[in-house]
Amino acid sequence: MEQDRKWQLELEEYRKQGEPERAEKSAAWQTAIGLQAVDGLKTSHYLMETARAHIGIC
Repeated sequence: MEQDRKWQLELEEYRKQGEPERAEKSAAWQTAIGLQAVDGLKTSHYLMETARAHIGIC
């Protein structure tokens, strides 16, 4: 759970300060992860790594 919260904070910070295209991607991933949480699903390590790669963080 701690890692999920850290990831959410990382996405939010990147969305505020990132390049416009990356900020949009970050917002989309943040929404997707939030929708999973609403359904009671946990975010997998694979999903977080995929999101980072898609946004261009790694």
